[in-house]
Amino acid sequence: MIRNYFKTAWRSLRKNKLQTLINLLGLTVGTVCCLSILVYTIAQFDYDTHHKDAESLYRVRTENKSIGNNSINSNFATAGPPIAFALKEDFPEVIEACRIVYYGSDTGEVIRKPNSDQSYYEPRGYLADSTVFNVFTYRFIEGTPKNALNVPNTIVLSSTLSKKLFGNQTALHKTLIRGSGEDELTLTITGVFDDTFGKSHLNPNYFLTMNTPGQGEFVRSIQNFATQNFTHTYIKLAPGSDAGRLQKKLPAFIKKHGAKDLALAGFDKKLFLQKITDIHLYSDGITMQIDKVSSIKQLYILIVLALFIQLVACINFINLSTARASKRATEIGVRKAIGADKSILIRQFIGESVILSLFASLISLPLTALILPFINTLTQGNVSFLVLLDWKVLLLLLSLGLFTGLIAGIYPAWVLSSVKPARVLKGPVHRQAGSGNFRKGLVVFQFVVSIVLIISVIVITQQLKYTQDKDMGFDKENLIAVRLGTEDASKKFDALKREMAAVSGVSQVAGCNRYPSEFNTSDLSMHLPGEDPTNLISVIYNGISNNYFKTVGTSLLAGRELRPNDSSQVVVNKATLDIFSIPLDNAVGSKLMNTYEGESTELEIVGVSQDYHFASLKEAIKPILLYNDTTPSWLIIRAKTTDYQSLLKGLKQSWESIITNTPFEYTFVDKEVEKLYTEEKRLANISITLSFLAILISCLGLFGLVSFIAENKKKEIGIRKVLGAKIGSLVKLLVRDFVILVIIALLVAVPLAYYSMQNWLQDFTYRISISWWIFLLAGGVSLVITLLTVSMHTIKAATANPVKSLRTE
Repeated sequence: MIRNYFKTAWRSLRKNKLQTLINLLGLTVGTVCCLSILVYTIAQFDYDTHHKDAESLYRVRTENKSIGNNSINSNFATAGPPIAFALKEDFPEVIEACRIVYYGSDTGEVIRKPNSDQSYYEPRGYLADSTVFNVFTYRFIEGTPKNALNVPNTIVLSSTLSKKLFGNQTALHKTLIRGSGEDELTLTITGVFDDTFGKSHLNPNYFLTMNTPGQGEFVRSIQNFATQNFTHTYIKLAPGSDAGRLQKKLPAFIKKHGAKDLALAGFDKKLFLQKITDIHLYSDGITMQIDKVSSIKQLYILIVLALFIQLVACINFINLSTARASKRATEIGVRKAIGADKSILIRQFIGESVILSLFASLISLPLTALILPFINTLTQGNVSFLVLLDWKVLLLLLSLGLFTGLIAGIYPAWVLSSVKPARVLKGPVHRQAGSGNFRKGLVVFQFVVSIVLIISVIVITQQLKYTQDKDMGFDKENLIAVRLGTEDASKKFDALKREMAAVSGVSQVAGCNRYPSEFNTSDLSMHLPGEDPTNLISVIYNGISNNYFKTVGTSLLAGRELRPNDSSQVVVNKATLDIFSIPLDNAVGSKLMNTYEGESTELEIVGVSQDYHFASLKEAIKPILLYNDTTPSWLIIRAKTTDYQSLLKGLKQSWESIITNTPFEYTFVDKEVEKLYTEEKRLANISITLSFLAILISCLGLFGLVSFIAENKKKEIGIRKVLGAKIGSLVKLLVRDFVILVIIALLVAVPLAYYSMQNWLQDFTYRISISWWIFLLAGGVSLVITLLTVSMHTIKAATANPVKSLRTE
């Protein structure tokens, strides 16, 4: 019986080649899209699951809230240095703890081999407690994790860094030099771990022991429970411990240890436990992350979009199958007349759908493997080809094929099996192809999905263009930031500034600790003189040199730039005046007080700059205070040439004439500004791709449906032509219904797209308004695509010789 079903299904699919090809192509494209998103999704849920007892590992994060008016909330992924081991001491359910100080993902610290002139800025380096390998699981290929970071001046490398520095030689017990000049450290390598083992939000390149003098000593010395929340803090709970119950004890814990510190700092503090496996997907709004995190909301959006694409492909199958019901009416009538009941016919027709869907799933696997590099580029993921062979993925693919076959086939099966045999056997049954509210509703749904995606692409693209074109308050073009990555380089800032100012093609040179658009969480608690010192307002701060504003292209609204001998003088932006209610006319000469641990410092405002964006347009411009720093972290260079090759060569020569054992590293500020919107660009690229796929599948369905309608109407068209009908009127006859469906779809899609895009734009403090022309353009694009698709067959049918269609009448 099953063999007979299969043979009947195969014959039917072969007989209707065009319909089968269209359905197969549509289902394959939809399945490839779904499979790609599912593979990417599985990879995102796999972060930090490889650690032993991963369900018992938690990150301790912090939320600070200023007590005074105009309070600013801070939501950090970090905590204060003393908190980790205080938790272990106070709560028996905390059986292990560790702290990590993150050196950065993009710039890193200078590392070189002894007696070598070649040095590297190595990113993703961590200063870590010796207990880090008791909390996290790392597979060591040299040395052992036990006691690897107990001894001062020891370091553990990733296998990638080890190979870079030592090739295929063993790295264990060899030495490295970290830093340069007075801050040089000689480190002993005590282990090498396999960095291909498991995906983690840490993604480390090396671990340096917290027992190291200098920075490690500084971290260990901090006992303030309120401020300096810069350490990534992790704890391991005992088996059977309830994290929720421990969370409820944390307010009392912070009050016990930090009440005095918090009173002096002028803000409230809350601690939260975040499961280690939740960090990658559930960290929206949390700042000071170690690595880029994903968003569970965006992941759900991708899954929903992929399912919609698959649904559009199913709709093609439903429409074409039900439209061709009349072609199979005789077969169904005969089979019913000889005893086939409705359930047998339903199983047969669903079987045909499932066979086609499973075949599409089978084809989609190698196709997905083929386009995997494109998928990784599109999603900025790193999904391996081997993931496609994972049993979970294969099971999902099989389930997707079966589910798609069922969804696509159940309605056509019900329609086809409902044919009355008596009516069929009396004579031909002529179903009005293309009629039926259900089929029209499905076509409208396809158009709605396509139009919503088109509108989304236009809005996202317009917002990205707005972020690129908006005046940032500084001139990002031709602006180069050169890193002073060591204490030695920072101390030689004045000499470097003079040398680089003399390079051909350089217009202005200045220094700063954070260049415009570089992430900055450094803040000071400020208040006006004479006001309550516990009523504090948080203000971002940045160290700069003289000539900074002229170099970056930011105007001063009042006062002057900083001078080399300024110490308690500062320049603030307009937002600072607004938050402290200081009139611009009275700003120069006004005082601000910085209070820390009960001690206050008076700062004099000598200049006011215009507001400029030193962060993403998603954030409102915050108050910022700029002070004079003689040892900044960056050189900022304004170029006046387009010959960057010669310019950079000259800058490098100037650098090497003064600095040794530190590489020359630079970045273009405009490129760094673009990086602020990486997530939005990724979303735009994914939306464009999904829109193209939705339109492609919809066009395939339209093409098949119109070809069938044209075939059914060929005699009617022939009669009309004989009676004198023009080609234009015949095309209009066939196209009219589809145009009406596009208009209905546009009316449904516009409010849906407007609502969803308005929600998306809420993430941006500075954003575009959604204009009426966007909806008109989306509707016009949909209409043109529909007309082009439909016209391919309608014009052919309208220009056909009527004799061929009428000669059998």
